[in-house]
Amino acid sequence: MNQYGQNMNMKSNIGGNDGALLNKRQRLLNLMKNTKDSYMHGWSSGLPQRTLDSIRGTDSENPPDSNLPLDMDIQFYPTYTTKSEEGYETMVRLAVFSPGNPASRRNRILLSLCKQYLRPANPEAVDDANESKFDDPSTSESTLTAKSSASTLTLNGLHDNGSPAPDELDVLKSRIAGFMIRKIPNLPIIIDLLSREGPGYYDTTLATTNNIGNISLRIRSEFLPTDIRITLDTPTDFPKVITHRFPCNFIKPNGYGVISDIDDTIKHTGVTGDKRSMFRSVFLNDINTWLINDVSRWYKKLKELFQADFFYVSNSPVQTYPTLYQYVSNHFPAGPLFLKQYTGNLLSSIMTSSANRKLGAITQILKDFPNKKFILIGDSGEQDFEAYLSTASQYQEQICGIYIRCCKDSLSDMGLRETEVMHELNDIISEQYLSHKSKETRKKRPPPPVSLLKPDLSPEQQKEIKESRLKPKNRDLPTLPPRPSEVQDLESSVYCTPSTQNDYGTYNQFFDKKADAWRSRVLNGVRTLKSLNKDKPIRVMFFTDPKVPLEDYVNEVQRE
Repeated sequence: MNQYGQNMNMKSNIGGNDGALLNKRQRLLNLMKNTKDSYMHGWSSGLPQRTLDSIRGTDSENPPDSNLPLDMDIQFYPTYTTKSEEGYETMVRLAVFSPGNPASRRNRILLSLCKQYLRPANPEAVDDANESKFDDPSTSESTLTAKSSASTLTLNGLHDNGSPAPDELDVLKSRIAGFMIRKIPNLPIIIDLLSREGPGYYDTTLATTNNIGNISLRIRSEFLPTDIRITLDTPTDFPKVITHRFPCNFIKPNGYGVISDIDDTIKHTGVTGDKRSMFRSVFLNDINTWLINDVSRWYKKLKELFQADFFYVSNSPVQTYPTLYQYVSNHFPAGPLFLKQYTGNLLSSIMTSSANRKLGAITQILKDFPNKKFILIGDSGEQDFEAYLSTASQYQEQICGIYIRCCKDSLSDMGLRETEVMHELNDIISEQYLSHKSKETRKKRPPPPVSLLKPDLSPEQQKEIKESRLKPKNRDLPTLPPRPSEVQDLESSVYCTPSTQNDYGTYNQFFDKKADAWRSRVLNGVRTLKSLNKDKPIRVMFFTDPKVPLEDYVNEVQRE
């Protein structure tokens, strides 16, 4: 009989011999203790000795705080394993948290402010007024309680006018749960890289969560790991063991890769719209309504044709990770998600976006895969165009395409001119960069070799050549072309500085500030691309229909 069975029998016999002397309650306590000891022994037999020593605290120099929440857990962010010179390198990212107390002052303020975005009020009246309240320490507990009670009455249906539906409130609570959690800082963690090759193929790393409860590190191993086991190094008197096992994602070092934005690139977010609409899109709308026509089909086609690996990089708060991961997993090729960690005013972090925040993750991906060819996909609602140009300047041999999706109301002050402006921007890129580089490539081709042997000419050919040389040459000069008329349309030739007093007759069309700004941005981008001096140009395109960049990229790959 195995050891587990022997321990069970031994403890059962002891309980039986003393049963006559013990009352019923004592026998029940003994049974519970024996069951717990047997369970812990069976569970621990599946862990390596180094992991067990860490859990028991023998390897921990700084014991963790004894007041650890019983409901804490691990949030793992899947990344990748890649080949390195020494073997393999695995990126590990995780957070340790507890759900937090919904009744705390901070969380009640957050929920109260979020509820105001559910009501059909004037969005401008709620946008700027609420953001400052979240971190305002002067907000009294009594005021908060009164507001919370009023909101409860509204949500219970006592006030039908302007109250959110109960199902909306449930969706809201589930999606803002990430903003209400409590992170566990300075907690020791045991990370085991595992392999299916055998029980001896594992590597253990000890780490500690930082001051905001996160861990981000890279682990080198001589073998290819297939799984990661993460265990919280809790004190010996902690009532349970918290450990989880996650799969490793190995990404090949060569081939094609896609680095894609998320908001308004593969999902409807509305970064360029009003804040209330954006809030409802992120925290209330069904994730299936986020789909953008044909973008999912485009990505799946890239995966099918080129076996491309996908990396999703976004400025969305890391607190929205569970919902975004579910959306990407349901509709797009699998790939790691890299989101941003915001601190301070949480509502402001949702509304704030800067493409430069993504450069760190993009740069790290390009460094990890120097032999991959990447295309960068973003949108016109943020600064993706400039961020991708900056990336192409540093990694010009790895970037072969930049595609920018034109989102609503981002290219022109007049909605009907959005398509016209998009075509104009593509014409600038084509005429001043793509076709220019093609001409340079054709000019650089070496001329055909000139034969050093003179051809044998017949007597007739020699006579014809001699006669042509004796003929007098025509000395008549060509006529001059007609001069342009000096009289021009005054409206098109004269430009007057706009005046706050009178602008009559100075423009032949409305001045489109957004379109003019985009022309300037694209011209600056063309100058940046030209300065790279690449023989083969980087494909750059603005689009609304995903089939157009797909066809462009397929044709480009076929020409290689």
